[in-house]
Amino acid sequence: MRKIRSLRSFAVVAAAVLAGGALTAATAGPAAAATYQQAPLTSIAYTDSLAPKQSFTNPSGPVPVGSWVDASGATHQSRVYLTFDLSSFSGTDVLGATLYAAESQVTQCQARSLEVWQSREPTQPITWHRAPDPETLLGAIATPASFCPAYYLHLDLTTAVHHAVAEGKSKLSLVLQVPADEQQNVSYGRWLDPSSFGLDVNSNIPPTVPTLLFNDGRACATTGPYPYLGETTPLLEAMFHDTDPGTAQLHGDFAIWPLDNPDNRTVFTNQYVIDGNEGGAAVPSGVLVNGETYAWQARGDDGIDQSPWSAPCYFRVDNSVPASGPAIASPNYPQNKFSSGGVPVIFDIGANGAKDVIGFQYSWNGDMSVFGYSIGPHGVPQWTDPFTQPGFVRADHPGGSVTLSLVPPPSWGPQTLTVESITRSYNISRVSTYQFTVGDTEPALTPSTTSPQYGVPFTIHLTPNPIVQKVDSYTYTVNNDPPQTVAAAPDGTATPTLTLNSSGGNVVRVTSHSVNGWVSSQATWFAFVDTTPTITSDVYPADGSGGGVGVTGTFTFASKVSNAASFSYSFDYAPETTVSVAADGTAQVTYTPTASGFHSLYVYTTGADGTVFDTSYYYFTVN
Repeated sequence: MRKIRSLRSFAVVAAAVLAGGALTAATAGPAAAATYQQAPLTSIAYTDSLAPKQSFTNPSGPVPVGSWVDASGATHQSRVYLTFDLSSFSGTDVLGATLYAAESQVTQCQARSLEVWQSREPTQPITWHRAPDPETLLGAIATPASFCPAYYLHLDLTTAVHHAVAEGKSKLSLVLQVPADEQQNVSYGRWLDPSSFGLDVNSNIPPTVPTLLFNDGRACATTGPYPYLGETTPLLEAMFHDTDPGTAQLHGDFAIWPLDNPDNRTVFTNQYVIDGNEGGAAVPSGVLVNGETYAWQARGDDGIDQSPWSAPCYFRVDNSVPASGPAIASPNYPQNKFSSGGVPVIFDIGANGAKDVIGFQYSWNGDMSVFGYSIGPHGVPQWTDPFTQPGFVRADHPGGSVTLSLVPPPSWGPQTLTVESITRSYNISRVSTYQFTVGDTEPALTPSTTSPQYGVPFTIHLTPNPIVQKVDSYTYTVNNDPPQTVAAAPDGTATPTLTLNSSGGNVVRVTSHSVNGWVSSQATWFAFVDTTPTITSDVYPADGSGGGVGVTGTFTFASKVSNAASFSYSFDYAPETTVSVAADGTAQVTYTPTASGFHSLYVYTTGADGTVFDTSYYYFTVN
């Protein structure tokens, strides 16, 4: 029995564990990815009770607050109005906000307080008579007498900014004033530095809803019929997203529950998933029950906020495996018997009683494919339906059968077909085998020459084996060259032209193909191509004696290849000499021995294209 599961399932789980992210119930999130940013200050204004219709907007110098006396002795009252732009925080979770200001001058050093109120956004220039009314007291900044002036005034405005952003407001308008019972107290007045005003906001963009959900490499199903999964610890995957700058690591939370019992919800986590990539976690052991239907969903967690849960996906669990392999029978090739061959084998393959079998995988060599899914860009599973691949076939109905017409491999002798059943959850049965023997069906091969020469075309005549009917083509190979196919004549014969371009041993292999799909066993013809030059001598015969010291002999070289350009030779292993080949394919050289006894000569041919051919060796004796 083999249980098929993509190795990706184990790789993802292992990667999560190696990265320090155990697959557990949801716990603390990854490092927070919040961003500190200053809200733009879009408007600064103050009012003057003695100039009730005048607007003092975006002043360049200190701004008064409370009561103050001018050089002429007149007493004024002032308030300060600030407006901050919150639009850049839209869609974020505001975690903190602090208002900053600084005093540049005080009338009298004493314990004092500055109130901060929220108001409506002004719609016209602010004057003493047309100023937005303070609506909500956000807090007061208390300053001891010892800080005079106070260069670091601050107030926590987290709640106000959080609510404003959550309500979709793009502006926050504030009023700075002294307490009501001190507004006419000249000694309580002061001046603020307009360059010191600031609103720092700490915010986080929550992860968005995960996309591209997969269970064990198969796409999420949101409507029936739901897919069957063949195990109780399937890998659930989703692509997680977080747009906060610099956020790479997230938690991926997964929740699963029985379809008929939504309250029985189990949440588990991959503590290390990557923004913009698939991340997965295996359902913990003991959660799923065979035969049940489940729903599941995913969400991202950046350690501060969580995304909404995705829409549910659904699947059914069926981890059963057929108790036996498929049944195999053939009406025209009896099992364990000899058949002459020539026609395809008809196989009837059945589920053998397994009701959830939807198809079969078969192979002549016993090697069965491991199917499932590959991994595409960003870790996205790429599921391949095995029944779209060679060697797979669907049954006529679940638990049914199929009839196949198959041609065994092109060889004679014992043949074995191996078959396994595939269930609706893509679990695999044990294999069944069917064995028989097929006769020799190779074609007859008759070459036009028994001694082919290098580079010289010749023909081979091909005739069908008597057992094989209606041959329509032949496929042949020469050595390791690509296969060539030639059409057969109406009588089933063919006469292709071949050229051997390898010295030494050559092998030609041929199979015939019939209109019924039969591919014959292979005919093989071996041929030796001799590319060594011939060597003859008028005075010094090969392996004989003649001539004498000082007697010149002529040696003739003749090429066996048609494109010979030169001969290279050496007497007694002296430095090589090269001579050109004459038009008749020969060359002559002379040699005068200077010593008696045994002598040697080697010669090889070089072709016009630079090919160096085999070497001839010649031995002779000088008297």
